[in-house]
Amino acid sequence: MIDRTDGRESRVLIRLVGSFAVEKDGMRETVGGRAGTLLKLLAVERGHAVPTDRVVEVLWGDCPPKRPVENVATLVSRLRRTLGPEAVTGGRRGYRLGAPPAVSVDLDEVAALTTEAESRLAKDEAAVAVAAATRAIDRLDGGAVLDGDNDAPWAAPTRGEAAGLLRRALHAAATAALRIAEPGRARRAAEAAVAADPFDEAAHRLLMRAHTEAGEPARALLAYERLRDLLAAELGTDPAAETRAMHLAVLREQPPAPLGGAVKSGAVQAGAAKEGAAKEGAAALAARAAAEAVPPGRAEAETALPGRAEEVAGISRSWAAAVAGRTGVLLIVGEAGIGKSRLAEEAVRVARATGGTILRARCHKSERSLFLQPFTDALTPPITRLAGPVLRDMVGDGAEALARLIPEAAPTLRQGRHGMVGETGRRSSYEAVAAFLRALAAREPVLLVLEDLHLAGTATVELVHYLARRVSGARLLVVATARSGEGAAALEALGHAAVRLELGPLPARAVGRLAARSGQGRWADDVFRRTRGHPLYVVELLRGLAAGEHGVPAGLSAAVLARVHRTGSLMERLLRAASVFRGAFEPALAGELLGLPPQVAAELCERALRVGLLVVTGSGYEFANEVTREALYAATPVPTQLVYRRRAADLLGHRDNRPVLNGRSHRPELR
Repeated sequence: MIDRTDGRESRVLIRLVGSFAVEKDGMRETVGGRAGTLLKLLAVERGHAVPTDRVVEVLWGDCPPKRPVENVATLVSRLRRTLGPEAVTGGRRGYRLGAPPAVSVDLDEVAALTTEAESRLAKDEAAVAVAAATRAIDRLDGGAVLDGDNDAPWAAPTRGEAAGLLRRALHAAATAALRIAEPGRARRAAEAAVAADPFDEAAHRLLMRAHTEAGEPARALLAYERLRDLLAAELGTDPAAETRAMHLAVLREQPPAPLGGAVKSGAVQAGAAKEGAAKEGAAALAARAAAEAVPPGRAEAETALPGRAEEVAGISRSWAAAVAGRTGVLLIVGEAGIGKSRLAEEAVRVARATGGTILRARCHKSERSLFLQPFTDALTPPITRLAGPVLRDMVGDGAEALARLIPEAAPTLRQGRHGMVGETGRRSSYEAVAAFLRALAAREPVLLVLEDLHLAGTATVELVHYLARRVSGARLLVVATARSGEGAAALEALGHAAVRLELGPLPARAVGRLAARSGQGRWADDVFRRTRGHPLYVVELLRGLAAGEHGVPAGLSAAVLARVHRTGSLMERLLRAASVFRGAFEPALAGELLGLPPQVAAELCERALRVGLLVVTGSGYEFANEVTREALYAATPVPTQLVYRRRAADLLGHRDNRPVLNGRSHRPELR
């Protein structure tokens, strides 16, 4: 919803967990009285319209005003003025809460984290599941909602919803912790689940298993006895067969059965609970949420990023390692347009969905001389949001260095701005950044994304290396993107400190899926032949075909020519000349079109190979894809084309009798 002077959309967050609160663009808004109660009711009943007579009943009970419909409309107008026109929708017959992303509710964010945790467990990514479940549990803060409205009947569904989410998150956290051999963490989560619902047998089993794996079988047996006594006294039943089997395994000192892949919500497993608070709809709500939540799996990741399933899995593994406390640097490398930024965005999605803190920045060639500017850009937002005492405690002795690096933090840190002090100042800045990231990661896992690292200054690359080598045991993952060829210096500087993820072209089947998705399936083979799977070229060609254009689209041609232009004027001239050949050509032959010595032509072709413009075919080169050749040829003036073609024909005419090399002829074919 547009409600800002800068034209950007406003965002409203309604907090139901704990005390009711409303935030607009991160700032607390005061919404009290009957307008506040109305907003609470709409948030509780989000997803459908609340009839006006229901609103009147909640707001005034048995003593409605003379004109209740008009009074409700007045309250709605007040909410819209405060929060924006789309905060509440509907008319006099009924109203509903605005839809995301304009309006969001904290319980929905918790539900997304919980579902993500269960999804990660199903994919055996336990470390990431722990992070997501822990973040959900922290957000729920014990499961209390709408403090001050505890006795309101209309708030009962939300109490049940929060209870169900807490139970699911605790189950996921305990199960995941057991998978990564952290029985202490599993025990704490299971104990919390048992405290929330003493009749939750699944939680009791998790608690028994945690005690057993911690080497405390006596405590596991005691947990079983407590459950059995409770069920007998309150419900007149015995524990379930699965629980009895676990009890027997503990008695016989047998290893417990393997944990299953999926996690069933505690609300579903609880069975018949006591009447009263335990029956406030929590079981039904949690069961419905679990049934409706279909977590995104590998197949969906493949659909979103065709041909990148292995790379997406690599992202998930790196994030899982970071969440488990293994600091890492992941370098995504590839030529321009190959999909580096899209894969980095996938890392952001994974981290955000599992409760991580996201820091990001882009490197710019024009800012290379600015000391650690990408880190300044990435760290300024979180640093300026922290209260002074908290920030000072996080950075400790690095306060002065951090104040120099981020001037906005100087007043908070009670530091002046002083100039850098040579090598000592550089090192102190590195240490200050590392200290802050380490402290931030102690709160929750951190993902730092640095795009276009090949454009960064030396200090930025050095600091990435410093983090990889000097920061250990922190829940931190640095993901950087760099162009192959252009990023040679950065890649060499990082050496083995970073894990490299090389991106290549898409396979034919992925191109086929993209073509089918765009309605151009009949052109799939032709698109793959012309692009050899280059993602940007595939997407742009398909877009052009959808518009009835069968050549190289203007936008794509401009991108290709800009990429070639960056390699230098002599290289560009050579590639334009070589574009008259279809198929492989010898460097010396291309050089002769321009009067270049063979050695110079060979060196230029090697450089073009390194940046992905040419590929080796036998003892010659050819363009990495037909789109590049087509764009270069089309951009060459016709008179120049004729000069190159006639010269090439003359040269080839003199070489008709040359021998076949390596079992094939290397006579190029002219256009």
